[in-house]
Amino acid sequence: MNNPNNLDQMADDSRRYDVDWLRSIAFLLLIFYHIGMFYVEGWGWHVKSEYQSQFLGNIMLLVNQWRMPLIFLISGAALSLVEHKIGLWQLFKMRFVRVFIPLVIGMYLIVPPQLYYQLVQNEGFSEGYLNFYQLYIDVDTNAYPKYQHPPAGLITWNHLWYLPYLFSYTLVYMLIKPILLRINWPSITAKLPVWLIFLIPALMFTYYSIVLEPLYPKTHALFGDWYNHAYSFTAFMMGYILVKSNHIWQMLIEKRKMWFGLALVGFALTIARSNRLPGFDINYMDASDNVRFLIHFIWRANTVLWLFAVIGFSGFYLNKRSAVLSYLNEAVLPWYILHQTVIIIVAMNLAKYSLGGFAESLLVTLGTFLLCLIGYELIKRNRVTRFMFGMKG
Repeated sequence: MNNPNNLDQMADDSRRYDVDWLRSIAFLLLIFYHIGMFYVEGWGWHVKSEYQSQFLGNIMLLVNQWRMPLIFLISGAALSLVEHKIGLWQLFKMRFVRVFIPLVIGMYLIVPPQLYYQLVQNEGFSEGYLNFYQLYIDVDTNAYPKYQHPPAGLITWNHLWYLPYLFSYTLVYMLIKPILLRINWPSITAKLPVWLIFLIPALMFTYYSIVLEPLYPKTHALFGDWYNHAYSFTAFMMGYILVKSNHIWQMLIEKRKMWFGLALVGFALTIARSNRLPGFDINYMDASDNVRFLIHFIWRANTVLWLFAVIGFSGFYLNKRSAVLSYLNEAVLPWYILHQTVIIIVAMNLAKYSLGGFAESLLVTLGTFLLCLIGYELIKRNRVTRFMFGMKG
């Protein structure tokens, strides 16, 4: 029997295991990515290691452009797979319990240590954590104005920003669902040639990059974050539409090697541009409109190519049930909520010992995964903590 409070299990019942694998893989990549943020040179983050690598930036660029679009795409796909099994009120209750409540709890209990260590490293904060926490929950505090989030004071969601965005997109979906159900998506998409299936999202992302990003750069603040919304909601709707168009999904699988090859070419061009290699050291501000468009298009088209490649390979190799997948489906949300705070706590405490870049990064990685595993194993054994972390009872 389907459990209307478990969107992921209902997706399993629709026999699209590749979507669930993609979800788990995407969040696993996110953990490695955030560990990398502690060490990559020249990329701002909450805290930074004394051992920073410029070369690491090239590796980070490999997933930087498509990691979050993939997560939103999967979210849209999972919703699309079960919309005929779940009513709007059921969906709202599920999102409120499994997304909104864990977000609020996370902001008060899980996220604060991130800001604490950020103030310690960047602002010289020398008082204890309890003194910091009193400042953190005081919405009227005037302390550390550049870290303020009016009207909430210092309270923040940091890495949990995906949750309020997903909740908001669910509300939008609920409003437009009657329209979406009237559209014969397989009939429409069946008429699209391969090149157009790629070009439509690539041009949309390019447009957002050229027009919206300069006006509304990413803030993750939900309100006024229009570039990020356009990008993320488009990815969300891509997932919704793609799983309704079985022939497109199969085409992505069949042409997975082509997408991967083109993605590698796009990545090579991205690296050449990022490192300003000869021939790619163009001054963007002095470039013509056509050259600027080309720069944006290569970057955004590469996003689509990687999304298609990842979907293709997962559909070919991972569309099957396994005990590991069942475990990951339940573990992924608690791990996501915990991971960045765990990374920062482990990293900042290891930084005191000057272990060297390799030893420190290895221990940070091992410590993060071990503590997230222990945390999840403890969380899943208690009904209260299961509720707090968005797990079904």
